[in-house]
Amino acid sequence: MLFAFAFFCFVQKVQAIPPSKVQVANTKEQHSSYQDNRIIVVPSISARAIVNPGKGWVIYGSVKNQPSEVLDIATVGYVRYSWSKLEPEEGLYQWEVIDNDIKAWKEAGKKFAFGVMCASTHSSNFWVSPKWVFDAGAKYDSFELKDPKLNTTGTPGSKLVPVFDDPVFIKKMENFIKALAARYDGNPNIAFIDIRSYGNWGEGHMYPFGKPDISIEKYKEHIQIHRDAFHKTLLQLPTGPNYNGSIYDWAVSIGVGLRRDGICGNSDGGELTRCNGKMASVFEFFGNYEMMEKLGWWYGKKDDQNRGFTLESCIEKGKPTYCDLSRGGESGLNLLKKEPDLIRKLTNRLGYHFILSKAVFPVVLLKKKENRITVTWENKGVAPIYIPAKVAYALISSDGQIVKSCEATASTPEGWESDHAVTNEDKLNFRDVKTGKYILAVGILQPNDGKRPSIKIGVELKNTSGWYELGMITLK
Repeated sequence: MLFAFAFFCFVQKVQAIPPSKVQVANTKEQHSSYQDNRIIVVPSISARAIVNPGKGWVIYGSVKNQPSEVLDIATVGYVRYSWSKLEPEEGLYQWEVIDNDIKAWKEAGKKFAFGVMCASTHSSNFWVSPKWVFDAGAKYDSFELKDPKLNTTGTPGSKLVPVFDDPVFIKKMENFIKALAARYDGNPNIAFIDIRSYGNWGEGHMYPFGKPDISIEKYKEHIQIHRDAFHKTLLQLPTGPNYNGSIYDWAVSIGVGLRRDGICGNSDGGELTRCNGKMASVFEFFGNYEMMEKLGWWYGKKDDQNRGFTLESCIEKGKPTYCDLSRGGESGLNLLKKEPDLIRKLTNRLGYHFILSKAVFPVVLLKKKENRITVTWENKGVAPIYIPAKVAYALISSDGQIVKSCEATASTPEGWESDHAVTNEDKLNFRDVKTGKYILAVGILQPNDGKRPSIKIGVELKNTSGWYELGMITLK
């Protein structure tokens, strides 16, 4: 429920404390405190789109092609590469291609994600997988794409179709993946890396090639090669329509996340529920917003192949952490302009979205005694948080300086389930701070944040350097 006065906190009566003894917490002003009193803060929920790390909208291509409005609301930049572009000769790697993209997105304040394809009907280069792989004995076929009905199928022309279970192909691909992991596993600027070594666009299917799928055992071999190479960076496996769910259950069991490329078109996102509570998952639209709106799929209108699901229903069902924003660019901007309320709502619904519902704490904190604060948190997102995070409390001086912070003893964000409230009692420890009046504040930090929390809370409280001010206290 949104309150009429967005920047104020309201006081509720606490049992065993006379109303005259309760201190009103105002988000704009600092307050005097009274011994033996407690302050009760019930913040207003923010109606704004809250952009947070480890979740949110993904946009494609180059940073320079992104309108500012699109950049502002996105958290991850994404690119798909052809294997041949990264390893044009065996053992000769063009890592600067990826390095330059990581650098550009980092400078824009975003994480980066990517996948490496071995086949693509959209490629104008026949050799999506390097020619030297097949010169070494790997088998392949070709496919002629003629007049596709949808531009999402590809561009006309002759297309490479590797024999994906050929032992020479698998060995060469394994060598490349090992080299890729040696360079990028654990890179803090990378949100996730796709497993795209099998199928058209690496989506785990052979459409429109018309070739039979490889066996489950061979597909598992592709996946395991990636899992054996990457130990730190999150991997995402596209879920193709032609395999039963057992392979995806198995992938999740070995620590591989899932993504669905086809949302709002041929998928309602249900394939990804097996990730929920375990690891992040990713959505990609079937096509851009303009295409799906024209076909009626955007509004859930079904065609003769049962394609067509609303984005909101897909997110509620699949519970993803990330979703593409109509690929970004001008299409992403068009979506933002046409559907502002929906995108604002879903920005907060994607992944986690934390609300501080209530905080109760003493007006006076005693340095030599144990002080406690009772807080109620809610996760208004569709999924848990999957990045490391911790709650902390800080004392802020009258000139806005962060004097001291202490980590929460009971509030643990990773345990906050979707659409649930949890009440914790944390201990406040400021023994080595000199006595005086301070503002007590709360924040949610990532491990490398230092004194500036980077995870935003969806409430209307005054924010000082990432800390949300709760009220004035006296430290004695």
